[in-house]
Amino acid sequence: MNILYTDFTLKNKSLDIYVAGCNGNPKCKDCHNPESWDFNQGAEYNNKYLSYLKNRIKDFNILIDNIMIMGGEPLDQNHNELIKMLLDLKQFNKNIWLFTRYEIEKISNDIVEYCNYIKTGRYIPELKTNDNIQFNIRLASSNQRIYKIEI
Repeated sequence: MNILYTDFTLKNKSLDIYVAGCNGNPKCKDCHNPESWDFNQGAEYNNKYLSYLKNRIKDFNILIDNIMIMGGEPLDQNHNELIKMLLDLKQFNKNIWLFTRYEIEKISNDIVEYCNYIKTGRYIPELKTNDNIQFNIRLASSNQRIYKIEI
């Protein structure tokens, strides 16, 4: 599994992790991140990359309440590698958010158990909206939903 890039979002007090690769077929029309579709981009997620994340979180800890995993498509990644990353991220005691086009019923429990919030639903331009706000996150289309996972 490759990480395309990481970023900070001050509004969400989050470290955003963008995975590389999406198998969506068809791809979401007007995708917000088409440059993330190729699985062969970015850096491999491994112990070295985890050390990089640890340093970023340590340096900016006071500004980070959430770790948001986006893409590409996180659930199109190697299942075991995604689980390893989620397990690694739990050590930071931050809320883990997973953003996916899949519906909640299609997400395996061994992934759900490591997440605090899961955003579901592909972007559908015909359902575009500005008033679908859940957990202070503005979702792009009315079919999308955020689930708070009670662990």
